[in-house]
Amino acid sequence: MVDTGAMSEYLSIFLDEADEQVDTLDQGLLRLEHEPDDHELLQSIFRSAHSLKGAAAAMGFANMSRLTHAAENLLDRFRAGELRPETAAIDLLLSAVDALKTMKQSIRGGGSDDFDVHGVAFALEAACTDGAPPPQVETAPITVADDERFPDLDPRPLCHVRVMLAPDCEMPHVRAEIAIAAVERVGTVLRVAPARESLHLIQPGQQLEIIARADGGDPAIRRALESVSEIAAIAFGEDPREMDVGPVARGRTPAEVSAMARRGDQTVRVNVTRLDNLMNLVGELVIDRTRVAQLCADILNTYGHSDVAVQLRETALHMARIVSDLQEEVMKARMLPIAQLFRRFPRMVRDLAQKTGKGVDLALEGEETELDRTVIEEMVDPLTHLLRNALDHGIETPEQRARAGKPQQAKIILAARQLENRVIIEVTDDGAGIDVERVRDSAVTRGIMTASAAAALSKEEALQLVFAPGLSTSGEVSDLSGRGVGMDVVRSNVTRLRGSVGIQTKVGVGTTVAVSLPLTLAISQALLVTVGPATVAIPLVYVVETVRLPSNDLYTVSGRLVMAFRGKVLPLVAMSEIFDQGTPRLHAGDLIRVVVAKSGDQQIGFIVDSLIGEQEIVLKPIGAILGDTIGIAGATILGNGTVALALDVASLIDRANLHAMQVKQEPVPGPGEASPGDLIL
Repeated sequence: MVDTGAMSEYLSIFLDEADEQVDTLDQGLLRLEHEPDDHELLQSIFRSAHSLKGAAAAMGFANMSRLTHAAENLLDRFRAGELRPETAAIDLLLSAVDALKTMKQSIRGGGSDDFDVHGVAFALEAACTDGAPPPQVETAPITVADDERFPDLDPRPLCHVRVMLAPDCEMPHVRAEIAIAAVERVGTVLRVAPARESLHLIQPGQQLEIIARADGGDPAIRRALESVSEIAAIAFGEDPREMDVGPVARGRTPAEVSAMARRGDQTVRVNVTRLDNLMNLVGELVIDRTRVAQLCADILNTYGHSDVAVQLRETALHMARIVSDLQEEVMKARMLPIAQLFRRFPRMVRDLAQKTGKGVDLALEGEETELDRTVIEEMVDPLTHLLRNALDHGIETPEQRARAGKPQQAKIILAARQLENRVIIEVTDDGAGIDVERVRDSAVTRGIMTASAAAALSKEEALQLVFAPGLSTSGEVSDLSGRGVGMDVVRSNVTRLRGSVGIQTKVGVGTTVAVSLPLTLAISQALLVTVGPATVAIPLVYVVETVRLPSNDLYTVSGRLVMAFRGKVLPLVAMSEIFDQGTPRLHAGDLIRVVVAKSGDQQIGFIVDSLIGEQEIVLKPIGAILGDTIGIAGATILGNGTVALALDVASLIDRANLHAMQVKQEPVPGPGEASPGDLIL
């Protein structure tokens, strides 16, 4: 066991360098598979392995050093031209990279590199001699597939348990079988890793993973496993850092261990926690800046332009500029190239393409685009779902592509670009496109809407149904998709980030899903409006424009209030209803104000009492106070010291979506065809 306390000043440097070297290995090997004759690339991969081997040995991480040494030997055979970097060899090297990642996470969590590398190292060594690696035990952690996470029939809790065999365990393969049998006594085992046919290769100290369903959930499985001897540790969940990983982490809860690992991993020259605290302090300064500006205006109005008042205003303006500069610099410090997000996916797409038998080339564009670190972290799951959908639903089989006259090698493009204060991320495939009729049929079959309502939808509106919970156009359920949860997860996660999702598709040509995200979540621009006695903030990213018109220009269609807006029918919602201030009564000739808002491809109009103007706000969560309130994203403090609620526009539009889609199909009544009279909204 390495004394990480004595070497703490060097450990951080080692881990930062290991991150770079492992990333170079991971990305480089994926390129090498397609560019086997790129000697410069091969040299870069070899140097990374060699550097990591030396650094690991210097730090005393023997297992990591041994594994990188074995990988280095195989790479050296490639350099000498004695072996070709073919898919089987690349698979083997990538399995070594997976093991290196696991060891690195363990070290970062306060533990060591205690990991069974014998199987992978032996296979690498064997590949160096004859180029035919023998069967090896699976080392990559397994994850919970969508079909297991969201069952149709089995209501029992899904459990993901990891069992660490004791280092001095005798007959480890027998002990592993006993552990699996113990779980089977209280539930149904779905998957194990290593696979059962490879359990004879498992070694003492190695980890066994089991995914199962049990009536009593995790506690029942834990009780069953605690009766099995020669088990060093038991943990639940997919994160390998949650297991007892060494003296620093030992005795801590899994959540504390995970938090330790995250704090160590998320650094931009300084600890991320300090950056978060600094951003929060800047947010408070922004609030005070607005408050001071309001007080200066009040003083000038009350006491006139006296010397003291003028000097105070000048000082306040200077302070405002300093706060703005400080805010900009702190935001830049939190920004990371989106390459840190994109680089996670080439390996995933490669593995899924091999699994499905489809030839797919993933192209990355705009990797230099910068995005807030928090937003990057939250976009991993949505992009994973989008890429899996593109590969499973969008990309055809090689036979289907041949019949359609398309190249055998399909293409998926993951691109990013900045547009003003937003970042647009697009996933584009050249597959079969989305069949809108199948979407309608699926919505009816799954009870999402009636057949008549589905038939009335336009193509654009029907496409929005793919985000409905439970909708899937897949004819069968696989471990990639088919449960109808993917796109629902995408929209939910993106909406939580104050973003939006749009789809463009053409049958036989392909599909593009565009995600629009704010550059940062901390500070944003908002339009302030009044609703009765309350002031409400509408995030400016959702606002299309504001409209003032007489109530005579409003109409009721299918029981909903609407207005004509740029040749279309725009559904209206009275904001007073959202805040439970009663249903307003409008009379002919009343002048009303409407804020037209848009999320994705959907628009809606909010009727408000008055418009105040734009202001920079710092959004504060209020979940602990009000709970999950639909339509409310948080609160902010205004310049006059009052609190304003901020709207969650995307959730409000989703809530009214089905009604709105039916309303949009009806023609706009002409003058005189309908009169508002006394309209109750």
